[in-house]
Formats: sequence, C-alpha cells, structure tokens
Amino acid sequence: MAAVRMGKLTTMPAALICASISVHAAKEEESRKHLVKPEQLPIYTAPPLQSKYVDEQPGHLQMGFASIRTTTGRYIGWCKGVYVFMKYGIMDTVQFGKDAYVYLKNPPRDFLPKIGVITVSGLAGFISARKGSRFKRIAYPLGLATLGATVCYPVQSVIIAKVSSF
Repeated sequence: MAAVRMGKLTTMPAALICASISVHAAKEEESRKHLVKPEQLPIYTAPPLQSKYVDEQPGHLQMGFASIRTTTGRYIGWCKGVYVFMKYGIMDTVQFGKDAYVYLKNPPRDFLPKIGVITVSGLAGFISARKGSRFKRIAYPLGLATLGATVCYPVQSVIIAKVSSF
C-alpha cells in the first residue's frame, strides 16, 4: 500500500516535467497596435438623438406574481394583527398572574375575611336561584356577590359607581 502511494507521488511531478508548455514573448509593436482608446469603447458612445423611453409591459409571470403578492399580503397582514393581539394579550395575562401571585403571597390582614364574605354571598345567590329561570341563575349570584363586595370595599364601590355613572 505504501509503495502505491509512493508511486503516485513520484509519477505526478515526473508527468509535469514532461508536459510541454509553450510561452511566447509578445513584441511591443504588436501590443501597441491593438490598443484602443477609452473614447473608442462602445460604453462611451453618445445615445442617438431620436431615442425615447418605452415602458415595458409586464408579462404573464410577472402579473401572476403581483396578484399572488397582493392576495397573500392581505392575509399576512391579518395574521400579523392577530399575532400582535395575542402577544399583548398573553403578556398582559402573564403580568396579571405575576401581580396576583405577589399580592396573594403577602395578603393584607383583612383580605381573607372579605373574600369569605363575597364568596358566601355569591353562593347564597347561587343556591337561591337554583330552581329559577336562566336569568335568575345568572343575576342572583352576580348581584349578591356584588352586594358582598360593596359591603367589604365601600370606597372602591363608590368610585366604580361614579365612573360607570349609575
């Protein structure tokens, strides 16, 4: 195996030596004879005097891409709006959860009794409306829970009543 590698390594330089490469020297007269001045290049020619701009009409492929772009642009814009709405909604929910956790981790001293009063009043409304109509099943628990919250938090109830103009 080593002999084969050595054979490959030695035959390559030997083949390069045997290869004939011809190099011709150029005469100065020939090289100057074929030189072209920059003004003679076609880049520097002045445009014809009677030229006018012709706007190209878009082809079928270009029109197809344009219609796809406009159609999908509406849907992409809608998806972007939904994404932003959901993003901010989730961020607000997470922040609310963090705030609630901090508040409930160290609650005020009268927090639990007030929550108990509101819960019991809501359950009383639920029990009293169990055999009533659908409206009673919704209105009684909400009404009695609101009444319990008003008893426990009178200042906040007055502020809410003024803001909502009841």
